[in-house]
Amino acid sequence: MNPYKILNIEPKTDKKGVIQAAAAALRERRFSAREVALAQKELLDPCTRSVHDFIHFLDVEGFDVQVPSQEALKPLSSNLKRLSIFDEES
Repeated sequence: MNPYKILNIEPKTDKKGVIQAAAAALRERRFSAREVALAQKELLDPCTRSVHDFIHFLDVEGFDVQVPSQEALKPLSSNLKRLSIFDEES
């Protein structure tokens, strides 16, 4: 459950904004009253709010990394040698 999505607010919204957003969410009836109440409760508690800030708002935009195909990796793997402590002669 993402309480910010349920209440349709930004992470930097203050307590007054959270309460107003909960009232608006109840009027819209997109989510049940229980879900709205739980979202409001979690965002008004500083500990659970910081957890939700961490979980739901990681900025991963710009990490669009293309994974190379197996065929593209074959030339690289042919140059790699396996290292093992048992390969050394004593």
